[in-house]
Amino acid sequence: MASTAASSSSSTSISSTTTTTTPSSTSTSTISTTTTTTSSSTSTSTATTSTTTLTTTQSSTSTSISTTTTTVCSQPTWSQTATTIFGSQAGTSGSDLISLSTPVGMYYDGPNNMLTVVDDGNQRVLRFSLYNSSSVATVIAGSNGLGCNMNQFYWANGIGVDSSGRLYVADYYCNQVVRFPSNSNSTTSGTLLGSVPVAAFISINQLTDDIYVVSNSDNAIYKFVGGSGSAVVAAGGNGNGNALNQLSGPNGVYYDYLYTSSLYVTDNGNYRVMKYPSGSTTATYGTVVAGGNGAGSAANQLNNLRSIVVDHQGTLYIADGSNNRIQRWLQNASSGTTVVGGTQGTATNQLNWPETVLFDKYDNLLVVDRGNN
Repeated sequence: MASTAASSSSSTSISSTTTTTTPSSTSTSTISTTTTTTSSSTSTSTATTSTTTLTTTQSSTSTSISTTTTTVCSQPTWSQTATTIFGSQAGTSGSDLISLSTPVGMYYDGPNNMLTVVDDGNQRVLRFSLYNSSSVATVIAGSNGLGCNMNQFYWANGIGVDSSGRLYVADYYCNQVVRFPSNSNSTTSGTLLGSVPVAAFISINQLTDDIYVVSNSDNAIYKFVGGSGSAVVAAGGNGNGNALNQLSGPNGVYYDYLYTSSLYVTDNGNYRVMKYPSGSTTATYGTVVAGGNGAGSAANQLNNLRSIVVDHQGTLYIADGSNNRIQRWLQNASSGTTVVGGTQGTATNQLNWPETVLFDKYDNLLVVDRGNN
């Protein structure tokens, strides 16, 4: 997971979480953080690194989670030297409470400065603080072996948290989304929100509690209105294709309820990001806002794009999995720029299949570095 501090300018960026499918070629993962400060009046940046962790015991005490809005300047520069804030700095996997194994989705709780992470290889969801050093995580769901029961995960991907602090986990293999109460732990059984074929990432509108879930196999984004009832199609659902009302193996979803009131989807099989207006349905035609130029590593291309976050100016930040980089794509731009990464490896300036990207309240860039655990 990587974090980087931006300048104190007035622009804003939103923290949000998503999840994704497992790359066939990776078996390990890491979370690193890069802290970077950028002045709004100069192009130079100063890097500061810090490692923070939390020691906590597993209990039934509830921790409230809420959405966070962070301020970042429109085109900040991040340090290329990341700090590992959780997991293995060497890129190895593990199963203790300071380790990860192929992490995927992530949610940032700004007021409490805590992270919730899907630890897919260990079939659990972990929460840990970014305030304290030597962080030990707490299991808040799962850790009961491989399975599709309400206290188990088989292939957990995306996570989200609603306005009441309830946790939602999408299970890619079990084709379901499960809800857990805000005080859950490893002994807690969740309740089934609904069945979603090959469920990947999740995004929740904090104003309405509408829950958007990617169905990778249905080539659709489903919406649970108000967080209950039967799901309706919010985008796609018209077969596998590249028309503007179609998707192909989508993976990430992000609903921007603060600024653009739009739905964004990483359309993996078409190597593009799609944007849909609020209230979109299966009949809605989207707009290509990034990529769409085939698979590749050029500035106007993406390859195995995983997740996305959008700032107040409509700037996209995309986890570009196969290119091991985070791409920034300005509104109406025909190409993107690499803000971190670009080569695969375990060095502090490298990534290995980045999955989830978002910002913390200090404007640091956080990245789930799945292939490096």
